[in-house]
Amino acid sequence: MKSFIKLLTFLLVAFFATGLYANEGKPLVLVMGEDSYPYQFVDEKGEPHGILIDMWKAWSQQTDTEVVFVSRHWHDSLKQLSQGDADAHVGLAQTSVRSEIFDFSRQISQVRTYLYLHKNLSDKLSFSDLLPYQIGIVSGSSHEVELLALEPKLSFKRYNSRHSLLKGVIEGEVHVFAGMEGYLKDNNLNRQVVSFFPIKNRLLIKESPLHPAVIKSDLKTVDKINLGFAAISSKRFAAIEERWLGINQQKRGITVATTLNIEPFVSLGGDGQPHGLYVDIWHLWSEKTGIPVFFSTGDMNSSLDEVRMGRADVHIGYPESDALNSGLQRSQLLYKVKSRLFSFGQSIDNLDTLDGTLIGAVPTAPYLGKLKQAVPNTKLKLYDSVASMIQAAREGHISSFVASSAWTQHYLVLNNAWSEFHQFDELEFETDIFVLTRPENVGLDKRIKAGFELIDQNELAEIEQKWMLNSKNRVFDVENSRLEFSLQQRDYLASVDVLRVGYLNNWKPMEYADSNGEFSGINSEVVKLISDKLNLKLESVVYDEWQDLITALLNGDVDIAGSVAETEERKKKLLFSDPYWPSPWALATPIDRVSVFNMQQLAGQRLAIVEGYQLVSDLMSADYGLELLIVADTRAGLKAVSEGKADAFVEKVINMAAELKQGDYGQLKMSVLADFSEQHSHFGIHPDKAKLVPMINMAIGTVNQQKQQEIYQNWVKQLPLTPKPTLAQTWWFFLCFLILATMMFLVLFKYRMGEEISKRLVLEDKLNHLANHDSLTQLPNRSLLDDRLEQAVLHHSRELSTFAVLFVNIGCLKEVNKKLGHKMGDNLLISITQGLKLSVRKSDTVARFGADEFVIILNRTKDLDIVCQVAETILTNLAKDPVGDIPAQDVKPSIGIAIYPADGDTAVELLKTADKLMYRAKKSGGNCYKSS
Repeated sequence: MKSFIKLLTFLLVAFFATGLYANEGKPLVLVMGEDSYPYQFVDEKGEPHGILIDMWKAWSQQTDTEVVFVSRHWHDSLKQLSQGDADAHVGLAQTSVRSEIFDFSRQISQVRTYLYLHKNLSDKLSFSDLLPYQIGIVSGSSHEVELLALEPKLSFKRYNSRHSLLKGVIEGEVHVFAGMEGYLKDNNLNRQVVSFFPIKNRLLIKESPLHPAVIKSDLKTVDKINLGFAAISSKRFAAIEERWLGINQQKRGITVATTLNIEPFVSLGGDGQPHGLYVDIWHLWSEKTGIPVFFSTGDMNSSLDEVRMGRADVHIGYPESDALNSGLQRSQLLYKVKSRLFSFGQSIDNLDTLDGTLIGAVPTAPYLGKLKQAVPNTKLKLYDSVASMIQAAREGHISSFVASSAWTQHYLVLNNAWSEFHQFDELEFETDIFVLTRPENVGLDKRIKAGFELIDQNELAEIEQKWMLNSKNRVFDVENSRLEFSLQQRDYLASVDVLRVGYLNNWKPMEYADSNGEFSGINSEVVKLISDKLNLKLESVVYDEWQDLITALLNGDVDIAGSVAETEERKKKLLFSDPYWPSPWALATPIDRVSVFNMQQLAGQRLAIVEGYQLVSDLMSADYGLELLIVADTRAGLKAVSEGKADAFVEKVINMAAELKQGDYGQLKMSVLADFSEQHSHFGIHPDKAKLVPMINMAIGTVNQQKQQEIYQNWVKQLPLTPKPTLAQTWWFFLCFLILATMMFLVLFKYRMGEEISKRLVLEDKLNHLANHDSLTQLPNRSLLDDRLEQAVLHHSRELSTFAVLFVNIGCLKEVNKKLGHKMGDNLLISITQGLKLSVRKSDTVARFGADEFVIILNRTKDLDIVCQVAETILTNLAKDPVGDIPAQDVKPSIGIAIYPADGDTAVELLKTADKLMYRAKKSGGNCYKSS
């Protein structure tokens, strides 16, 4: 009875809806967005398509009402409806603002909207983390309202259409954008977007119902729409969604059926879950598309039936061919399995030796015809499995067999039969393994293809290397694969006449000029790979100094340079590629010193570093308390440590190792810095070549770990192995030992002389300290101040950054000396010294300039406000505690502030300006500071 009532109700609604609109004659004008794939869009011919369009076509058939679709940019589609130039909108999310303008019918579909984050922002886990970034949105979309409800302080960059938004995304205009779930119509664009904005980096904004909309108060049209859609079955809605999305919205995932025990392709792991090459490829597909994947296992026949019966969506592992047709749709080529001939007992030199013998094979092999042609004078004997063929060969029933090389090798190793069988590499057959789906599931077929389009060869090669230990069994050729570019990218590449590459003359093994003056080294090979992938001509420009190279890159004299550190300061002036080479830092120290593994252990020591390295600025701005010695190159840095001019030298691991290997540095040792071990090299790129950056990153993406190792081997020769000692070498060792024992008395004799030398060295150190430091305060004196001031000018001019010079005068010192004696004046100076030191960082310099004058160098000051805060701190610290009978308020320090380069670009000019401003503060009564 209940079923009869439901059927009667349905027929009445359908009849009413049909009768209500059959004779109106006037078509219903529907406005739609033109590029919201796959919900509403127009194709290359201008024809409307999408989920909502098909639903409206079904509505049109159900109500016998003609509909006309009018496509517009999204913002214009809303405007056209609000002006009454259309009867309804095909579907949009309902917001409070839109509800003031439109009335909405009942929900006909739904969509999830996300914020897609650049791969470099993987640590951003909440909307508040995105406050520093502009979010790309389509003007007029619901994203802005929904996002502001979640985080009111977010900022936006608006685009007229989804196409222009995605174009801006690809060109790096925004690092965060809002969009719908699903995939893009343009596979190439889809791949590029996902490569920079991986699905795993997205944040869910909202799951939004989609409603048709009409102009406010047009309730008649709302009723008309609701009645028509109510008459359409839920199965038809689901079929439309599956056609476009590939999966049912309610299901939210696909099931993959497969057979087991085909290692290394698919097998059951210790956790009871499938593992293997095919499984990992599908996990990668899931990661790219955001669609969950579930696995169903069984034997070959039962797993195929799972797909045929609709209990699973796809099948993997069956050797589908024209001869062995499962009746399922070949949706996507998943892999090519290589099969070879295995002989028992002894290896074969050529196929003629098999004449007159029996060869085993499996009946499902698609290459049986080709095998017969290759060995016409043999007979084939078919077996149901590789295991049975191995047993037959052992028992002498067959001389050899042909099977999957990877599977067979895996089986032989596990069963301790590896040494019994020999592979013949010259006979090879490939079997195509397809992703199989039901023929009627067209939407899933498209979705599967679109997902695999997002996976590049490099990613597949990495998975293959994990499972395929024998390189001959691998099929993914990353090195020779072609990159796919959009039409605009191809046009841009064609417009680039030449790519100018800057490099250093002698920075082995990363880059250098060889004996013919040619660009060589690791960077040269990576650049050559990029130029080959992008089909660009190269012009290399050599520089002797790192700073000259960076300056040329900033000025646009070269377009690109390798091994450039990506820093916030440089990102304001340059663009950077993805990392392409590990670039940890190492220290060279004397062999008799304790090994150093972090910068904190070097506090107060002299550190040599190559001029122009970004690490110079990092060390100056950090609180390490180092005295930096700037050197020209790696060799000069190692020499400085060898000669005792520096306590340590910091350099890239690969460059230092190469130089230590080539030079005579037996007294030095190298240790990797733990706090700088995770750094990587990037290509620095001039902003004029901004459009090249995504394509350079695509080329860099083809450099996998194996390729890196090959490049490394090309340019860094292996150290020779230490040979085992011969008999002569053993006798020589004993002879040396006897000589050493004989000379021991000389060592004892010279011991006292060594003590004298040590005393002399200590004395020299003390004299050197006295020559450069004030004897009372132990602060750097005028001589050392001049040197540090010159160094500061050099460093900051190279980094295009600012620093400050503070000239401090103590107003009461002369009066204290006169009234209370010089001893009290000395105590005052010592107290002031401590106050000044407490007010600045360890990396800054406090020096005594004169009797009652001090000079402070503040490195890496971003603006005047920070310097003024330091000056305030100095005034506060010096006014804290009295010294003897001297009230703290009588100290009256006067401070003059000079900023580089605004107040002078030389040491002399900065001191003059600071001195002049100090006198202005003094004339104002002291206890204050003045700046220009």
